[in-house]
Amino acid sequence: MSANGPICAAIVGLGRWGQNLMAAATNNPDHPLRFVQGVTRTPSKAAQFTKHHGIPVSDDYDAMLENPAIQAVVLATPHSQHCDQICKAANAGKHVFVEKPLALTFDEARRAIDTCNNQGVTLAVGFNRRFLPAFQELYDAQTAGTLGAPLHIDANFSGPFGYQYNADMWRGSVSENPAGGMAAMGIHMLDAMIHLLGPVESVSTLSRQLAIEAPLDDTTNVQLLFQCGATGSLTTLMATNSIWRLQLFGSAGWGAMKDQHNLELALIDKEPRVIDYDANDTLAAALAAFADCAHGHGTFPVTHQEALAGVAAMEAISRSAASNGDRVSVTTVTP
Repeated sequence: MSANGPICAAIVGLGRWGQNLMAAATNNPDHPLRFVQGVTRTPSKAAQFTKHHGIPVSDDYDAMLENPAIQAVVLATPHSQHCDQICKAANAGKHVFVEKPLALTFDEARRAIDTCNNQGVTLAVGFNRRFLPAFQELYDAQTAGTLGAPLHIDANFSGPFGYQYNADMWRGSVSENPAGGMAAMGIHMLDAMIHLLGPVESVSTLSRQLAIEAPLDDTTNVQLLFQCGATGSLTTLMATNSIWRLQLFGSAGWGAMKDQHNLELALIDKEPRVIDYDANDTLAAALAAFADCAHGHGTFPVTHQEALAGVAAMEAISRSAASNGDRVSVTTVTP
């Protein structure tokens, strides 16, 4: 295969999200990443899907890593498995795309990153909302100083997902999903906040189980203090209708994403400006950026420092939720 041909990858984890990732690449025949093998805990459950896409499927992760034709792995597996799977893949010389969160603890995230760096392989964390044109425009406005000095950021990513979970599913497990919907939805907003404002200094979290049957909190609110001095509020609920909203307030005005494809900029003494964007396939874009990085071209938009800062904040959010809202300091990320 040529140096610029498609990156041949294995998809690991073929539940709903793993299938979404695979479809995002295979629906475009010119996509720079090509899935050639599936690995999942129960192959029979994914047999029809993998047969449709013409790839073999097994339950043997280690055997897959021994296949020299596979250049990369895409992980859509339980969060607690990420670190070990990443390290094994890196030590086998495979590039890694991992669904968020990178890991559940700062120490595991650091180990995964260090292993990939030591082995010279790409590690990309799948925060696909980074590829929304509206968010990129908001980031550009912030970095250009259009909004002035950052003061406060507010976000809500919620939906009825919790009603689909039960105690027999890993997504319905507290150990895999501390602080309610943070690992499923809220973490996307946390990543966006960190990209806009930098690392979080401390958090205070209230998280409650009020409506769903699975043993998870379904109503979670986090108050954040950023190292830059700005404040933040992040809300994620697993038992209400869907909403996606992100708003950054600055000393010169604010920018608000009222959904994922809309940006309103409202500056002091100026008429508000609303920009609508066409929907784009952010999963396909994230996988394409990963494939380019695996070829040695460019850098993935989620830096390792940002990924570490996100895991550090998530760990603090979980500790604060467990202590009924106590303010918890976030581990400082050093190069």
